[in-house]
Amino acid sequence: MGEYLPGELQDRLRELRDAHGIKSQDKLADLVGVTRSTYGRVENGQTKTISSDMLIKLANFYNVPTDYILGLSDTPENTRYDIKELGLSVEAAKSLYTKKSDPNVVSLLLANDKFAAVTKLIATYFSGDMASMMVLQNNLLDFAYGIVEGHVKTGELPNDSLVRETKKNLKAAKFPGSKIELDRIQHQFMAAVREIKEQAFSEVPLFKQMPETLRFEIMDKIRSEIMSVPKPNELSEAERNELTKRAILEGFSLDPTVDDEQMEMFGTALDQLIPVILKKWDRKKK
Repeated sequence: MGEYLPGELQDRLRELRDAHGIKSQDKLADLVGVTRSTYGRVENGQTKTISSDMLIKLANFYNVPTDYILGLSDTPENTRYDIKELGLSVEAAKSLYTKKSDPNVVSLLLANDKFAAVTKLIATYFSGDMASMMVLQNNLLDFAYGIVEGHVKTGELPNDSLVRETKKNLKAAKFPGSKIELDRIQHQFMAAVREIKEQAFSEVPLFKQMPETLRFEIMDKIRSEIMSVPKPNELSEAERNELTKRAILEGFSLDPTVDDEQMEMFGTALDQLIPVILKKWDRKKK
């Protein structure tokens, strides 16, 4: 439903009723199961209070959070769900809550259409349906190969290059079902990862678009952070990675257009990029 402008209780009630095509307050009260007079006073602003019973009934009827009706939130989507409603195990929810799994990465993945397709492929893989389909396909290929081979043996088909190529293609078309499934899952998953990687970087201001003075200040900050550690080249790989990440984040923190959420997203991307960049740099120096 998106995000709405701030509003008070009576504004929200009027907006929700209009959005659902309910023309009268009395009809709404009947549908929700509250008294007409009480509801009318609340929507008309004659009273600034609303009972918890009416509030819950309205929230359930419109399927919006109670905070939205009260004007405490501008987002009408219900963002609070029972763990079972989300289909998560308790352990999975704990992993997200304690940030054992990176919630930013999980959020990006869950919002990605390609990752949604990955979950369906994995579910099909677990169910065994796809493997059964591949077995059937391989049986059909075996059957076709047997027909061609039989015709060759009886002399009905010449054992020429065209027939040999046909037999070769029939054999090549056979793959272990599990390999095909896993290849498809891997391909789709990597496509999702590439997309969220691009999204993560697109939401961080590009270095080349910064003013010249700011670029200089950032580079100078990164350099000074790294040089503040004695003999950085003698650090372990993990320590070098952490130092480089911290220095880059300190540098980009000088950019006033980058907020905390973007910095956190940028940090997640750096966790993946820095080890690769430093290894390439080490090979280049050799």
